[in-house]
Amino acid sequence: MMGPDDKNQSHGWLRRQPSALLLLCYLLFLSYDTAESREADDRSRLLYADDPGATIILEYQLHNAPSKDYSGDEQKRAAMNQPGSEYDEERHIKPFFLMADNGPRVVQYYSPWCGRCQFFKSKYIALAKEINLRLPDDQPEVTFHAVSCSLYHWVCLQNDVKGFPKIVAFKADSTVPLLLKEKTMTAERIAHTVGVQLNAPILMEDTADPELDGNVALHAVDILGASLNGLTRTREAVYRDAALPFTHALRTGIFSNGQAATLDSLQREVFSDWIDLLYWALPPTWILHTLINDIRNNIDSVMFSEENLLFMVEKHHDVVNGANMRWSEQCSKSDDRAGYSCGFWSLLHIISIGVIERHRAVLGAQDHVPTKFVAQTIRNYIEYFFDCDQCQDYFVEMFDSCGFNHCRRFKQSEKLPPEESWGELALWLWEVHNDVNVKLVEAELQRGRSTSKHKLYLAAWPPAAECSTCRDADGKWNKDAILSHLKKEYWPAGVQNFRFVVLRRKENVKDESPGILSSLLENFFFIASSATIVMWCTKKQYVSLTGRHKKRDHEHYV
Repeated sequence: MMGPDDKNQSHGWLRRQPSALLLLCYLLFLSYDTAESREADDRSRLLYADDPGATIILEYQLHNAPSKDYSGDEQKRAAMNQPGSEYDEERHIKPFFLMADNGPRVVQYYSPWCGRCQFFKSKYIALAKEINLRLPDDQPEVTFHAVSCSLYHWVCLQNDVKGFPKIVAFKADSTVPLLLKEKTMTAERIAHTVGVQLNAPILMEDTADPELDGNVALHAVDILGASLNGLTRTREAVYRDAALPFTHALRTGIFSNGQAATLDSLQREVFSDWIDLLYWALPPTWILHTLINDIRNNIDSVMFSEENLLFMVEKHHDVVNGANMRWSEQCSKSDDRAGYSCGFWSLLHIISIGVIERHRAVLGAQDHVPTKFVAQTIRNYIEYFFDCDQCQDYFVEMFDSCGFNHCRRFKQSEKLPPEESWGELALWLWEVHNDVNVKLVEAELQRGRSTSKHKLYLAAWPPAAECSTCRDADGKWNKDAILSHLKKEYWPAGVQNFRFVVLRRKENVKDESPGILSSLLENFFFIASSATIVMWCTKKQYVSLTGRHKKRDHEHYV
């Protein structure tokens, strides 16, 4: 029987129980908060990753890097050299662009707090743009990379970085670094170092901002929005043109395009599928994901009212669109309506190439999303939310009548469709777009607004001057060359490793968006060990205070 003193001791232990529970809760919170703080701190140590004007620079980020950055052979060698020691994978990071299986490339090692690095940033971006604008079609693309030595110090240490910024160049399939001097770097010097040839420098009249000088003559461009000579519209402009119709539709087309104050169930499903598709197919490094991810994570709220949706758009406006809210002159031709359609087509082409790239990154049939479903999602969005009645009528009627034979072309086996089947969506959209272009030019010719038959020929994109291999001598299109050219025009350079696996809502749905659960799982062992220590200490304290160990010893020996 427990005496008064024992009861007091027991009650004292009970009073201490909340402290133990509070400690455990604090450890859980600390682990999550630490992960969030660590991520924010990592982002602050990157100069290029979150800059919408620096998309041409491939900022190295380990979570986006291929798995081959870690070598199993290096792990074995490390174990042999240091028997009994644990393998520190951080010391064996080797970024993919430092390996042999790459094209010509330039790599900058920098520190985000280095004044010279910050000053050099604009020049590095400008050189990357100039070189890739001046590359002839028969020359390989030159990729530009950046590595933060503050975040990946072991990478910089292994590559003998002793000052900032350090810029090195590599020829195609080479691992020999060739040093470039920051102050004397020019496009010609870089091209000579990496072993490529460049076209003649572009005159200022060809590339000047039309908003700065209304008298500047621009190169002729086709209706597709891609330049005829390959030198006028940069990839940055392509992506800006593609982002603007998306944000414009969010502001004016979702609730204001003849819709009620709230969306009905069908409209909600169409809008949600569209957001899922963008989340799934667009390049993961595109800054537009900041807005898309926020909408997707708060989908019920933004579909509840126009006010909530506009709040979300304005929240990300500075990051996604910046100060420039105009379509490029090449796309709009001084007509905002033309810019809206041109930019939307650019967005569709980016999605179609993303479908191909996405399915190169998934494993197994369960992760595949049929091209038929992607096309249906695009069709439904255009019907309900695209702000162009004539465009809606044409596209919906064409799609519902199996236009350009898509009902047959998009049939895929349920298990493992052939790899070439994923390119059918991109080719189909290209054919549809060319048909629209030709119809528009024919209408101009009939109205007498244009007398140039040559313009009708140029409406079929891409012209021979831009892609010499896209047509053979008989004028027949080469589909492989078309796909390659579409990717060159609409997809970012370098490796794009998707962080998300499959669409969330439809067939083979899986949602792998990061959240509290994933952060807790990352810290599982820390939490489990902390909880075990707390429980063991609590039990020891309880046994000591109640004298239970003495009672067991007495019963054992009696």
